[in-house]
Amino acid sequence: MTDSAGAKGGKKTSSGALRRGSRLAAVQALYQLSLSGDAADDTADEIVVEDAIIEFLAHRPGAELPEDAYAEVDGDLFSDLVRGARRHQVGLIKVLDAALPTRWRFERLDRILAEVLGCAAYEMKYRPDVPVAVIINEYVEITKAFYEGKEGGFINGILQEVAQGLRGDEVLEHRNERAKTT
Repeated sequence: MTDSAGAKGGKKTSSGALRRGSRLAAVQALYQLSLSGDAADDTADEIVVEDAIIEFLAHRPGAELPEDAYAEVDGDLFSDLVRGARRHQVGLIKVLDAALPTRWRFERLDRILAEVLGCAAYEMKYRPDVPVAVIINEYVEITKAFYEGKEGGFINGILQEVAQGLRGDEVLEHRNERAKTT
């Protein structure tokens, strides 16, 4: 059983681990939703999304399986990421298509890569409280949970482009700060 502080069996889960677990779970939930196809209208889609969030939060976070365990999550962050990435999907695809190489349109991407990028783009555009560097690092690491090849580098490059387009001032400020320390 998990208490409100994220403890399981007396063990505390750090807020960073909860956020990373939330992001990973959001990518998984969005992938699951993408497999079910698009709903006929916005209202039906919202119901499907809410049902997926409820099902996921009720049965997956912290669950112990014989071969694996699901990470614990921050339910509010997880829900915001799933709702937001799904609600703003059309606009986020436009942002991502502008950053993707011409031969790699969003619709051609592997579904997991697409959901990683969509979730990260949502955070960059609609969660200014989260630094760009954190968003990029988190989603590169999440990508590595699914792939062993160069996909992490691909995600990093695309997210750098998206960050430049959405939060250019923050990216420049971060580069200047790093230059001062070297």
